Amino acid sequence: MRVFFKFFSFVFVATSLMSATAMADDNPIAFEADKVQVNQEDGSMYATGNVVLKQAGKTLRADEVTYNKPNDRAIARGNVVMTLPDGTRHKAIVMEVDNEFTHIVAETLSTKFADGTSMKSKNGEQTVGDKAVFQSARFTPCKCDFENGETPIWDLRTTSTIRSEKTNTISHNNVRMHVLNIPVGYFPYLAHPDWTVRRRSGFLTPSFVISSDLGFTASIPYYQVIDDTRDIEFTPYRFQHRGTAVKTRYRQKWDNSDLNVAIYTASVETYKKNREAVGAIDGLFTSTLGDDWKLRARLNRASQDTFMRRYNFDESTSLKSEIVAERIKSERYYLVEANDIQTLQTKTALANEPSLLPNIYYEEVKAGFRRNQVLRTEIQAFQLDNDQGYDMSRWSGTAQITEDFPMTYGIASYDANIIGSFYNLHSQPTTATTKTGTVTAVNPIMSLGYRLPLATSILDRLVVIEPQAKLVHVAGEDNTDKIPNRDAADYRIDEANLFLLNRYQGKDYILPGSRMDVGVSAITQDAVLGEISGFAGVSRRLSSQRTTGLSINSDDIYSDYVASASIDPPGAYKVTWSGRLSSHDFTLNESKTTITGNVGITNWSLDHNQLNKAYFASSSDDREELTANAIRSFDNGWNVSATQIWDLSYGTTKQEKTSASLGYGAGTFAVSKTRGGEKSATLIWNGGVQDCITVTVNYKHDPTKDRDIKTVDELNFTISFKHLGALSQSEIANATKSE
Repeated sequence: MRVFFKFFSFVFVATSLMSATAMADDNPIAFEADKVQVNQEDGSMYATGNVVLKQAGKTLRADEVTYNKPNDRAIARGNVVMTLPDGTRHKAIVMEVDNEFTHIVAETLSTKFADGTSMKSKNGEQTVGDKAVFQSARFTPCKCDFENGETPIWDLRTTSTIRSEKTNTISHNNVRMHVLNIPVGYFPYLAHPDWTVRRRSGFLTPSFVISSDLGFTASIPYYQVIDDTRDIEFTPYRFQHRGTAVKTRYRQKWDNSDLNVAIYTASVETYKKNREAVGAIDGLFTSTLGDDWKLRARLNRASQDTFMRRYNFDESTSLKSEIVAERIKSERYYLVEANDIQTLQTKTALANEPSLLPNIYYEEVKAGFRRNQVLRTEIQAFQLDNDQGYDMSRWSGTAQITEDFPMTYGIASYDANIIGSFYNLHSQPTTATTKTGTVTAVNPIMSLGYRLPLATSILDRLVVIEPQAKLVHVAGEDNTDKIPNRDAADYRIDEANLFLLNRYQGKDYILPGSRMDVGVSAITQDAVLGEISGFAGVSRRLSSQRTTGLSINSDDIYSDYVASASIDPPGAYKVTWSGRLSSHDFTLNESKTTITGNVGITNWSLDHNQLNKAYFASSSDDREELTANAIRSFDNGWNVSATQIWDLSYGTTKQEKTSASLGYGAGTFAVSKTRGGEKSATLIWNGGVQDCITVTVNYKHDPTKDRDIKTVDELNFTISFKHLGALSQSEIANATKSE
């Protein structure tokens, strides 16, 4: 019976509806129903039973439809559902539409927009492409079964709500805000962008902080769109006990360039006086120039050394301004840079505020004259000033040749290079043992190596073992007492650099002589312990005198023992350890241990770092730190995290920074390090189980003291409502993809 009426509908459309003057020839209405009655005099129609009308991507379904041809209107009744091309769905008891579905009038209307935002209203009227007006409405962006009575986390109840498709704005009149059905506020008028807007001028999510030093701090950013490629944001801060500040952020985008500048201005308490005018700038410009050149320019300075940290603008203890241009080709690398560092710690006579003006570097790596031969060339020139009292220039070059020889058993290799440097030492601190003036250094280095990968079975487990050895000779003059060591002072011997020609990697510290480097690595897989790997190695000095620049035992011809181990059981925990032990008495001179795991849905980690004796005598030692992290995410949208740092140096236990976070709608935690090296857990918002609200409460205890920086306890509270000054993570991701 339904097939008959589909055929009938085709004839009806062809002979009747398409003759209507308001009917567009290219947008006919497809029509089907169980039963149709047609008035032959005026062409009006009455259809019942599973009525479906489709036109230009719009679909209307109802129990019955009456079409009045003289006024070109259709009235649908009973289980009316209108679906628009963008995914918007209207449900109503009664709905009146024109013949192109562009004007809709409905009673007892329930609307679900394309992004999941819902609206219920006593009645509504929509002109497609213009605006929709809802009377006695309830609005919520929460993704819940709102149509069938599920309670949203929050909603707005209004006398009228208007959505303008031309301005992409939703405006509400006489607004009562409800959270979990409890009224929490009233606004005579409220407007906000709809879900299609990527950027819109207006106030963003406010934040509230309670600090033992700063008192109560409130801030609410104001965001201003200038045009399609520029915007600016102003964030005022009022510190209850310490003054006021404004952060201004400006962004601009070009085809191949980006600019992002933050300017801080404040009148706050400092160590100098009760109210001091201070400021800072952090501007970053990136661009692609010419033939694959990447340009990065950053200006990062502060007028006063502690206010950025004290007022929570930047936790860094130093600021680096730089200009970097680099180019990477298949075989070549180019670098031109200049930078200047400003320390934000209490300054001393030898404060480390170096300036590199400039540094020019070129490296080329290409195939040699034979199949497994590699040639490398490196050229560098730089001027270094005010590096803990040293001013110097250096011009250097390196030529290197490397080749592997696969053998029946194992792989043999040779590696040879020559490093030449010319120094001009302008000035140095009075305590330095080096000399000012010029120094020329030429050091040929060569090595012979051998490694033997083996696969064997031990206790019914496949184990891959690779012993290796390398004989190295460094020729030339020992200039370690003439050249200040500026590029290897933080050297750490480990399995990565044990087998390098010049293991100190920089060019300032090259120790002539001969040595034998040996080591062995192993890896296996166990059903219970998972993947297990390890390494152990040592270097034996064959010739040359020991230098006073090193802190390890002068009567020991062996370097520290270098070792590492890792155990990664399936799904339980993972342990990694690396360290070096004195070859004289097996004292653990340095170690790093990380343990990560989970208990149910709780992820945790322990990081232990210990430095008992630095490799260079001039470096600081006897440092020890333990960091504990715990993160738990619940299925209902709640997240908790906590971090504790202990300073264990010099045999004491001192509680350092403590932080904890409680959040709803945060999705996951991202653990990262600040530029100062501190770990932090950042909440990434997905809006909670209904994707419409996020609440974060952060606590921090920081015992750090430096001039006017005091020990603080701080509580931060932020709540964000979707569309009301904030976007969800999914919307941000979608907006990024659309660019």
